[in-house]
Amino acid sequence: MGALLRAQVDGNPYIGLFLRASDKLALLPLGCAQKLSEAAKAISRRELLLSMDGSPYLGIYIAMNSNGAVVPKIAGEKEVSLLKKEGLNVFVLPDGKFSACGNNVACNDHGALVNPDMPHDLAKKIADCLGVPHQMAMLAGYKCAGMACVATNKGWAAHNRITEEDAAMLESLFNCKGLNCTVNGGTALVGAGVCANSNGALVGMSSSGFELARVSQALDLV
Repeated sequence: MGALLRAQVDGNPYIGLFLRASDKLALLPLGCAQKLSEAAKAISRRELLLSMDGSPYLGIYIAMNSNGAVVPKIAGEKEVSLLKKEGLNVFVLPDGKFSACGNNVACNDHGALVNPDMPHDLAKKIADCLGVPHQMAMLAGYKCAGMACVATNKGWAAHNRITEEDAAMLESLFNCKGLNCTVNGGTALVGAGVCANSNGALVGMSSSGFELARVSQALDLV
């Protein structure tokens, strides 16, 4: 059974905006509370504290799996170096148009779902950095896959209004099964309220017991 904990960042239950995790590493914002760091230890043995140009919104700005991290142009040399020291390939976006990498890409160690508005050559470079095949498509009508879905190597939790075709696409791309979910009392953009890997998940503090159970089932933590 994987870990499943409620968490928040300075009272904000949308922890997926602030945190990013793979099976090897959890990224936490600089200056985060000790309680959040302790919660992250439940799903990851390694933690890295950093910011993106002073911003704590790592979940918005960074797409990451066990192979690589995709970061915006605003990432500093120090941040890029720290990620590389963790053994990650790092791809820095050449411009700011799609700088919210974590919003625009949902990925695990098997595949990446990318904003369909991205240039194809940019999507290919992102997939190469992550070391996975990719697909460019909307999810439940949203182009920002990273907010509409969170994927681990064991399961995925996606927007509550995904279609059967969406679900089949995610199952094929991520090589695992999943479910539609909500978090934080009805928020369908689950990527904003969940930080997860194969070991467990941190879910927004405002999530109900039913939502926790649904996310746990979706991510195969039971």
